[in-house]
Amino acid sequence: MPDAGEALSRAGRSAASGSWLRIGRRKPLAWLMIPAMLLSACSGSLLESDLPVNTIYVLAPAAPDPALRDESLSGAAGIDLSIARPHLAPGLDTDRIGVLTGRRLDYYRAVRWGAPAAEVLQSLLIDSLRDQQLFNSVSSERARIGGAYLLDIDVRDFQAEYTGETAAPTAQIYFTARLIRVADRKLVRTFSIHARRQAARNRMGAVVGAFESAGQQAALSLARQVSASIASDLQRSGGEPDF
Repeated sequence: MPDAGEALSRAGRSAASGSWLRIGRRKPLAWLMIPAMLLSACSGSLLESDLPVNTIYVLAPAAPDPALRDESLSGAAGIDLSIARPHLAPGLDTDRIGVLTGRRLDYYRAVRWGAPAAEVLQSLLIDSLRDQQLFNSVSSERARIGGAYLLDIDVRDFQAEYTGETAAPTAQIYFTARLIRVADRKLVRTFSIHARRQAARNRMGAVVGAFESAGQQAALSLARQVSASIASDLQRSGGEPDF
């Protein structure tokens, strides 16, 4: 497992240099060399590379929380909820794992999320809210399900942060979620969700574990507030959403 500090990349690009093989009319021997080069490639020497292989990370959803289920006794149990693809702050909407030191945003080297960060977070939220069984269904906005309510999400923080006080970073997740009633596009409520978790040590596995723990905490907080808000909105509108 790579050290998170060593995995931190620096800004800048290096240009690769190469040479061209010139084949002239008066050098028929060069044509005879090409099959040999192809055979060499087939032997595997050209398929080997010293470039580091990226390690891909994913985040597991929050497990069902019995306390949350009992607390809600979900008044939103018959509702189909859709979650739009989150909008991330500049520099964060990438499959690279962001790290903030002071005001400088950088990325860990040779590690990536399994998809762009917006999709990683969206998937975690969808699966976490679905597994709480507070709603009839929870799906992506792009799914072919006509949800009665939609969550529109703006993400300000989805990065690891080094403060200088400790060697291990803290995973920061902060987003604003707007609950919209689809029938009339009315904004029902806005939620501010903030979760943070310090990594147990300065290793990539521990850093990703901190992201996962913070993401699960954020998802459970969102599930609780969305369920309660939909139940209240249904009570005000007579118990059934208008389609």
